[in-house]
Amino acid sequence: MRVLISGYRPYELGIFKPDQKEVTVLKAFIRSKLLEYIDEGAEWFIIQGYTGIELYAAEVIIELKEARYDIRLGVLMPFHQFDDRYNEVDRETLNKVLAESDFKDYIYKQPYANPGMFKHINQFLISNTDCALIFFDEEAEAKVRFLYNTILEFSEKNPYNIERIQFDEINSFIDTGFED
Repeated sequence: MRVLISGYRPYELGIFKPDQKEVTVLKAFIRSKLLEYIDEGAEWFIIQGYTGIELYAAEVIIELKEARYDIRLGVLMPFHQFDDRYNEVDRETLNKVLAESDFKDYIYKQPYANPGMFKHINQFLISNTDCALIFFDEEAEAKVRFLYNTILEFSEKNPYNIERIQFDEINSFIDTGFED
């Protein structure tokens, strides 16, 4: 099973430093979700390499691989230079993730050209995965909503599972005993 992972960027979550406690909580939550997917037969986890949820998930996947879980990480970056606006810390994190990934490539092998690329990128991601784990709460606006809406449309006519994580679920995780 190939699982697409996406979600909020750090600034959409009020995270401005990689050592904020929220990052620790999110990674612990992501780990618990990934272990569920591994138990269900997930072999590949696919991200685009965006900051926030995607890179947090990638770091957790790398930790799980180091712990001998038989899983793979694929990074399908949307287009050349998509990370041009990343700060030095985010670019360094992405480069570490790319170095540890099992597969990496660009969906578009050129720089950004027009907004229509995103629709094709989303369709490509969906058609090359079996399900999606999306961190998105409709109460909070986020860029991931475009991918989420595309998945919803696709899943109306095709077998494709989507698990949407909302803030309430993360809060419940914290309330039921998360300890850092």
